[in-house]
Amino acid sequence: MFDWIKENSTAFIVALIFHFLFFGALFFNWQMDKPKKIVMQQGDIIQVTSVDANSYDAEIKKIEQQKQAKLRKAEADRKARVLEKKKKQEQVRRQKEKKRQAEELKRQKAATAKKEKAAKKKAEQEKQRKKAAEKKKIAAEKLKKEQLIKEQQKKAEQEKQRLKEQKKRQEAEQKRKAAEEKKRQAELQRKEVRDRETRERRSKGVVKRHVAMIAQKIERNWRQPLDAPPKLQCKIDIMLLPSGKVVSVKVVESSGHLSFDRSVETAVRRASPLPVPSDSVIFKQFEVMRLRFEPGNY
Repeated sequence: MFDWIKENSTAFIVALIFHFLFFGALFFNWQMDKPKKIVMQQGDIIQVTSVDANSYDAEIKKIEQQKQAKLRKAEADRKARVLEKKKKQEQVRRQKEKKRQAEELKRQKAATAKKEKAAKKKAEQEKQRKKAAEKKKIAAEKLKKEQLIKEQQKKAEQEKQRLKEQKKRQEAEQKRKAAEEKKRQAELQRKEVRDRETRERRSKGVVKRHVAMIAQKIERNWRQPLDAPPKLQCKIDIMLLPSGKVVSVKVVESSGHLSFDRSVETAVRRASPLPVPSDSVIFKQFEVMRLRFEPGNY
């Protein structure tokens, strides 16, 4: 309340004055209405003045209206002053806000500039660091490459020397193996010759024995034709299976006597299967064998 009185002191004083005047008028009227003791003296002339009650009320009402008008004016002035004060305060607030925003913008710009400067500095430092690191990396790669080349050259030289020594060993081994192979081949050849000679001797004996056995069996199954003269002979080709079975028989050199030739072919078929060697190698000579058939010579 005291703050309100302080802020609206003029209006308060005006209202206070009007209240004093109002109460003063009321008090004055009350004194006027109070019956007075009249002391009359001889010889005095009494003059009585009458007061109209309506005019009194109208005066009071007028005073009251004036007071209300002054109060309304004071209130309007107060509101105008309050509004003006608010406007000024709003202007001050806006100015302060504008100033604050300007200072904030300035601060933000300064901070942004500071950040940009720091970022630029950091970027430059990073650039320098990367540049230095790149140089270091290039130098390291160059050194590594040189070392690698040296190692490769050393390995190439070692490999060359190893291959040279390996070639010498291989040549020596090849010579040794060639000599051993030559010796082995010579031994094999000698063995083959011996085996072949042995096989040939054995084969000749087996072949001769089986040829005789085949001729004998054919002769046992041969029937001399009645019209055939004695001491006839012919050559025949016999095709045989490994089992000795006769596949075919053919006279390749005739005896000159048809019935004799036919009797020999018949005897070969009757004698099937013929005794052939079990050795498959020797049998090759009997797959198609040529036989001179001479009865009485087996």
